[in-house]
Amino acid sequence: MELLEVLKSYPFLAPYQLTFCAELEVGMPRYRSLFAVCDTISQSALCTKTCQEAVEEAVQRAVAQNRAIIFRCHAGLLNFAVPLRGGNIPFTCLIGGGMRDKDIALDQMVALALADNGDAVALREELEALPAGSEDEVAEVAGRVQELLPSLLGKNIHSLILEKTMRRLASITGVSSGIDAAGSADEVLGLLSETFGILFDIGRIAVLAPEGSNSFAMKGLWGMDPDLGTIPKAKALTILPRTKETNVVTLDEECRSLFPDTGANQATCVRFASNGELLGIMILFDANLPRRDKLLIQLITERASAKLLHLREEAKHTADNAQAAKLMSMFTTLSRAASKEELNDSILTMAADLVDASCGSLMFIDENGENLKIEAALGMNMQLAKSMAVQVGSGIAGKVAAGGHPLLVNDIEKDKRVGIPNRPRFKTKSFVSIPIKLREETIGVLNLSDKKNQGIFTEADLNLLITFADHASIMIERSLSIERADFLEQLSITDPLTGLYNRRFLKRRMEEELARSIRQNLSLTVMMIDLDNFKIYNDLCGHLTGDRALKKMARILSDAARQMDVVTRYGGEEFCIILPGTSKKESIFVAERMRREIEGEEFPHEENLPLGRLTASVGVASYPEDGATEAVLLKAADVALYRAKSEGRNRVVIANPGTEEELSSRLKSVTGTP
Repeated sequence: MELLEVLKSYPFLAPYQLTFCAELEVGMPRYRSLFAVCDTISQSALCTKTCQEAVEEAVQRAVAQNRAIIFRCHAGLLNFAVPLRGGNIPFTCLIGGGMRDKDIALDQMVALALADNGDAVALREELEALPAGSEDEVAEVAGRVQELLPSLLGKNIHSLILEKTMRRLASITGVSSGIDAAGSADEVLGLLSETFGILFDIGRIAVLAPEGSNSFAMKGLWGMDPDLGTIPKAKALTILPRTKETNVVTLDEECRSLFPDTGANQATCVRFASNGELLGIMILFDANLPRRDKLLIQLITERASAKLLHLREEAKHTADNAQAAKLMSMFTTLSRAASKEELNDSILTMAADLVDASCGSLMFIDENGENLKIEAALGMNMQLAKSMAVQVGSGIAGKVAAGGHPLLVNDIEKDKRVGIPNRPRFKTKSFVSIPIKLREETIGVLNLSDKKNQGIFTEADLNLLITFADHASIMIERSLSIERADFLEQLSITDPLTGLYNRRFLKRRMEEELARSIRQNLSLTVMMIDLDNFKIYNDLCGHLTGDRALKKMARILSDAARQMDVVTRYGGEEFCIILPGTSKKESIFVAERMRREIEGEEFPHEENLPLGRLTASVGVASYPEDGATEAVLLKAADVALYRAKSEGRNRVVIANPGTEEELSSRLKSVTGTP
């Protein structure tokens, strides 16, 4: 074996298949199949019993004449037989063959081989694949071998093998630095397969790599197609069980059943493992390797395994960092949501994006704690979704809400916790439901289904969603707090009876509008409006009727006011209106319109009042002529209102009108009287 290995290392013998013949029976040299002459004598379409007879006849001649013999098999292939003399070897003759005669047409060679009724197409394909040469070239090679053999037989073969092994070890040492510098798993595997292919003369190399949780992907690395399909994980693990101490095994009988599509008869399998973790299996097809070469392969594979594990951990670290950055970006976006609806939509959309889901819903428990209502939906009609309700404790989402525990389902029909037929709206049978909690109290459920790649949700997906839901709940709590604060703020500035802004809001808004008017040199007018004889009306009709009158008054004022005006209830039956950017002259038209609207409105039992109807008096004051502060302006308007009351009610009075003629002129211009 060592001698044959040394011979095969010479380039001029590389195209030939080499083997030995040994004296197995007295006086009758017989072919012993250590290596094939032209493929394998028992399986090749070219090799028959006639071929074996030709080999044996050539060996007899070579030994008898003690010289190299050139001969042909029945298919016309060129071969040589060189006798062996000397050395402590148990062989009689060296056979080299498998060379197609380039001077003979392929059709003629096929015709010769078809004497045994072979397959013409298969024969032609095999012949075309063989190296081609002339009889003279084969004779020259045979002569060189005969000259070389005595020197090899005279040497220590083990020393030659050692030299060859050391050269390979040096090459592997150089490759190791390339493995250490590799930036990806593909680069490591590519470098490794190229090294094995060249150093050990291996024609086909593939790798089995974990793909998902239940299968291994088979990829061609050297002399094979890149995509070779998948095999079940359980089947792949039988190749190199954990109980095997070695990381290199050779499969003979099992090869065809494990890799039926490769046509290989033998597979040397090399395990990539580090810290007890299986990273992959490299497969060297039809590679008859001696033990020393397997040790070299194991040596470099261990180096590659450590690098592959490092690359995987590095990739995981990079992915974790990218995922953390993505989550932080999401949380920043959530914190900027302008409304509860926008927040809910963003939470659902982001959660679906994290796990590549195409459908989902975000549900919240109602105030009674009895039902779940959909507040955001993905992949379904939102109007329909909002009309649906799920009772807490009933159905999948209801049970998650009641129990407060997340639920991951790979198959809705087979999972014993669910065990119901798949719903038509779900494309896949896998889904995940996560409870949304505030301070350990479940307030809702996040549901996601239908991965875009039609796959199933994993534990990694579940853990990622739990992390996301924990942070999203903080945003939800913040939104609820803001909503509650806004509600309380609204209550504090709103009159509960009329729904108008109250006196507290009036003071703040007056200060803001005055500051703006001063800054931009604008006019500002304030009107005080009071229902005439309202105390009498309240006593005659009762407080409930009086309250209804005040509500009607609020509606009349709001409808008559402009969009820019601010209508408030000042207290009791008194109202105040701010008119930004409005001069005193312009405000008279607004005040008169409001007074007439109130005068023309019908109120129950108003005929019993002194004026025969419920009316209102209005006092008007403006910046800058009547004051430059909130208190001064309101005081001026209140004084004008008092004058309106004292002058007979149901009228508009302007603060500081100037002369009687100026006042009369303003009122006439407003009322249209001559």
